[in-house]
Amino acid sequence: MSVTLLITMCVLVGLLVFGMSLGVYVHSSPLLKRGVRTSAVCVNVGQVAAGSMLLLEYTPPGGPARQYTVGPFVFPPVRVGGRLEVIYDPKRPQEVSLPDRLPKSTRGLVISMAVSGAVLAACAVRIVVAVRG
Repeated sequence: MSVTLLITMCVLVGLLVFGMSLGVYVHSSPLLKRGVRTSAVCVNVGQVAAGSMLLLEYTPPGGPARQYTVGPFVFPPVRVGGRLEVIYDPKRPQEVSLPDRLPKSTRGLVISMAVSGAVLAACAVRIVVAVRG
């Protein structure tokens, strides 16, 4: 395997890990810091190739009802009319998640972003050295 191909693969893996970690961090961090738990009612169950999707509806205090789609589930945890607990961000009520789909903390996400950033920096240094040398 050539060095160029190896560096390219490292860059792609580093970008992928960094991007995924950043996306999860941006979504999860506000919910972990200031998230409010509430009960949501299942208003619809739809089918996709991977399983069932649930349309949940919850109402933040003083705000309009909001809907949130979650899934896919092989075995949906509730039927239409059933209730599930959700966590939403009071500053941005459209940001919502099921509690079991959130990480316990953001420490692992920050570590993975730092490691993937270090890999990207090392690849950048290696590319600069290869171009100059």
